[in-house]
Amino acid sequence: MEAQKTNRTTAKQTESHHSGSLSVRGLVLVGIGGIIGAGFFLGCGLPIRSAGPAVLLAFLLGGVITAQVSGALTSIAVNHPVQGGFQAFAEMYLGRFAGYLQGWTYYLASILTISSEAVAMAVFTKLWFPHVPTILLAGVFSFLIILINAFGVKSFERIESIMSALKIGVLVGFIVYALILVIAYLTHGTIWPGSWHQVFAQPGSSRGWFPNGFSGFAQSMLVVIFAFAGIGVFASAAAEVKDPKGIDKAAIWTVLMLTVLYIASIALVLWFVSWNTVSTSQSPFVYALRVSGAGPFAAVLNGIILVAAFSVMTGSLFSANQVLQSLAHSGEAPKRVARETKRGTPMTALIVSTVAIAAALTISVLLPANVYSFLVSASSYFNFLNWFVMLLAFLAWRRKTTEDDHFVSRLAFGQPVSTYITMILLVGLGGYGLLQRDQRMGFYVSVVIGVALVIAYWFSIRRRHVSQDTD
Repeated sequence: MEAQKTNRTTAKQTESHHSGSLSVRGLVLVGIGGIIGAGFFLGCGLPIRSAGPAVLLAFLLGGVITAQVSGALTSIAVNHPVQGGFQAFAEMYLGRFAGYLQGWTYYLASILTISSEAVAMAVFTKLWFPHVPTILLAGVFSFLIILINAFGVKSFERIESIMSALKIGVLVGFIVYALILVIAYLTHGTIWPGSWHQVFAQPGSSRGWFPNGFSGFAQSMLVVIFAFAGIGVFASAAAEVKDPKGIDKAAIWTVLMLTVLYIASIALVLWFVSWNTVSTSQSPFVYALRVSGAGPFAAVLNGIILVAAFSVMTGSLFSANQVLQSLAHSGEAPKRVARETKRGTPMTALIVSTVAIAAALTISVLLPANVYSFLVSASSYFNFLNWFVMLLAFLAWRRKTTEDDHFVSRLAFGQPVSTYITMILLVGLGGYGLLQRDQRMGFYVSVVIGVALVIAYWFSIRRRHVSQDTD
């Protein structure tokens, strides 16, 4: 009975899927826009201080893990291009409860991401408007992303593509600028006193590749993996592509560009500055620009950091609405939430998300700062869960593959062995996070939220489904 009901749900989701309007280029830009956020520009100082030069290996490993998750997602999406991404595929191949848990944890993580990015943008903006209340600035930014999503997929793609292009342009510009200086210094026979001088001059010393040992590398991975966490936006947008076969091409370009941009830009930051001089309270890119004598460009980068945060907020709201709409189609959210406008905008879902964002922003003001940070940290564990369940769904799909389900993404190289290895890595990283106090508190909060979702499922949604199946 469960399988029959799940099949009916899948059919509903397929029927609700309107004609795609995203191009492959648009999907790549939307994917990158939803991933490269202010957290990378501002927060990469933490993994640099934790791992030293080995942070490059951490980002490479993060790229491989992301490739495996994206490959799993893309393989199913090409064969079954339905709305809901993570949630829909979990329900199709792991059952109703898996889809329910996957959907609601992803949705809550997205709302928390939006609220935290809005608060971060507000704090940053107060440098120019010191007398404006933080909550008011956060509310203005939230209102703008709601407005963008209200105009439909076309409007979302256009604006998100512009913001993505700006972020990519800034990273590429930084890389080109840094390479010119590197070539100039090498040509004149001098070595910039950065991390690479230390690595190659004393490769076996404490200043080598792993100055803080394996523990520092593992700690950096907890941050690095979240630099790729926005891949869920790509998952949700994939259902809007004109040609489903283009999803794999877009996924490959997205993962490849992200990994190359991350590694190249940080490698050049480490050329200009030593890893142990990087501060966790300011952007390493701004610091590197000032050290290299390009201080005036730091102001431009500060503006791009705001664009990056705004872009992630916009993409997170888009994917949150898609997942909420998918939950409604599945019966795990009120049916009216699935309603769309003539433009294909899930307006009811957008209204619900607006209320949720307002509630999250209110909580950020009412709760002590450390308690709210634990709440945001809980979303990190939800990301681990979402990726793990997606890989599990991929393995289940491979076991049930029919002649029609013949496509497997090139990103899922080495599967199923690589899939199992990736799952073990995710569990290992999640477990290691428990050794860090802030991450441990976030885990406890995520468990409390998870238990609440389970109770809600068993006492409300499951009873309703059983009643419907009996009828």
